[in-house]
Amino acid sequence: AHQVETLTLEQLMKQGKVGYEKNCAACHQVTGLGIPPVFPALKGSAIALGDIQQHVEIVINGKAGTAMGAFGEQLTATELAAIITYERNAWGNNKGDSIQPAEIVSFKQAQGE
Repeated sequence: AHQVETLTLEQLMKQGKVGYEKNCAACHQVTGLGIPPVFPALKGSAIALGDIQQHVEIVINGKAGTAMGAFGEQLTATELAAIITYERNAWGNNKGDSIQPAEIVSFKQAQGE
């Protein structure tokens, strides 16, 4: 397995903002307020403020029956980690937690990918 970099919260936030605006903002909006009910807000959301593993699962696998697509194959582990970290800490969410690319890789491996 190749070595996956470890990033600071600051690095994750910086990369996450770019990745979010490129991949997520069309639906969830730059403000994180979404366009309810089709595209839920991420600002103050139960997912962004809740269990990080559940947050990872939705971003990687999408959510059946909703407009939320799966990004696990479209984005790198670093992009996924940065975007998820950004969503948890932007717009006043301020969870203060982060997820590393290695954790994304482990999550995907655990799913048998």
